[in-house]
Amino acid sequence: MPAMLHHSDRITLKMLKYFYTVAKYQHFARAAEDLNISKSPLSTMIKDLEDIIGGTVFSRNTRTVELTILGEALYAECENIFRIVNNSLNKISRISREINSTINIGVISSFFWAGLARALKEINEREPHLTVQIFEMTPEDQKKALKNKKIDLGLSRYADTINISPLHYKKIYHDEMCVITSNKNPLCALEKIHLTDLKESQFIMMKRQDSASTLLVKNTCELLGIDLCIEKEVFEPHTLMALVAMNNSISIVPQSFANQYWDDINFIPLEEKIPAHICGIYDPSNTHPYLLNFVRLLTQTINQPL
Repeated sequence: MPAMLHHSDRITLKMLKYFYTVAKYQHFARAAEDLNISKSPLSTMIKDLEDIIGGTVFSRNTRTVELTILGEALYAECENIFRIVNNSLNKISRISREINSTINIGVISSFFWAGLARALKEINEREPHLTVQIFEMTPEDQKKALKNKKIDLGLSRYADTINISPLHYKKIYHDEMCVITSNKNPLCALEKIHLTDLKESQFIMMKRQDSASTLLVKNTCELLGIDLCIEKEVFEPHTLMALVAMNNSISIVPQSFANQYWDDINFIPLEEKIPAHICGIYDPSNTHPYLLNFVRLLTQTINQPL
């Protein structure tokens, strides 16, 4: 037992991080580049680690670096150690936010087009003691950050709330999908449009890994027997709007996008209802005393008429 205590005193998280990075890349030079250090101190740190634990963790030759049996066992333990450390630090960080009346929020950028800035300003005037920190995140990153306790609230579209247990959600802002076209597209003359009218159209949509709304639109079309022909997927809403304005492609986007002015873009309501509501996603175990009150205030202020 004394020897084990001695070992644990000498092994640091930095040592384990260096080892883990080399194991991940199976290459010392790449690991050193990732860690922003030179190869020499990295090799020294690994040698010190091996001396402490009494065995080699890598088998080395001129070209490859492979884990030994001892190294494989240490790699698995490192994953457990880092997960426990990260979870513990994130819990402490969340407690600190509660004490300091701070709420961390992950948002999709298009929420600002629905009036987020105006709503936050009004909430700040009503609750000056409350600090709100905003982080722009994709919906998937929001869910990961919520589970890791890095944020207290995620703001995403309705489609991103499907099958999110154990997380919960609450509708904050009512929104629906609509069709957008350029002024040169013949469809722009229509007052309303059916999805069946779009069978032959070429679509530009948001990337599916970043926005579940694209998948929701595609699935809705498939239920109607329509194969949605997506010619391009993009990361940013601004890029999508610009590409639609430049050519004859069309897209299906939240109606709240119309709150911004766009050159050469027409917004056409859909006969079929496809929800695009902005929802607050949260961990129900989060005990932050201001969280639910903030969600209530945000829902109230964001829906006030301009």
